[in-house]
Amino acid sequence: MSPFNIERAFKWKRERGWDTLYIAVDFHDCLFAGKYSTDQELVLAPYAGSVLRWATLRPDIKLIAFTCSYAKDFNRVNKWLHGHGIHFDYLNCNPECGNTDLASFSKKFYFNILLDDKAGFECETDWSLIIKELQRIGEWNLEELQQKRIDAGLNLEYTPEK
Repeated sequence: MSPFNIERAFKWKRERGWDTLYIAVDFHDCLFAGKYSTDQELVLAPYAGSVLRWATLRPDIKLIAFTCSYAKDFNRVNKWLHGHGIHFDYLNCNPECGNTDLASFSKKFYFNILLDDKAGFECETDWSLIIKELQRIGEWNLEELQQKRIDAGLNLEYTPEK
């Protein structure tokens, strides 16, 4: 079994000629330990930063924040994440994938990989499993992606477009 559908998602991406994979990530008890406080100190779960920086630097991956947080709380967290080189493309939606003849995405948005404690994700251990899985299938290249960005004269931190 491939943890969190990762191997299959990359396999289907190759086989089906997809340009993009969509990863939905919950915040509480997934990205951060759930303290259930609007002013909690933001400390990423072990290895979460590395995985999410890797995803941010990949042009073929879109990160979707999958959270029940209010917009004001999300904005505070998102600003903090930007300062740590992590960029979420969307909040609780995927406007890139509309309805098809076979599927309606009007109530459930499209994603390839879901990282959510309600789906069995354990923030204290599973981020390192993701790195190991990405290494096993030959997709882990964080250092290479960071170096390409440096060579291009770009800052490793995400700067939102104006």
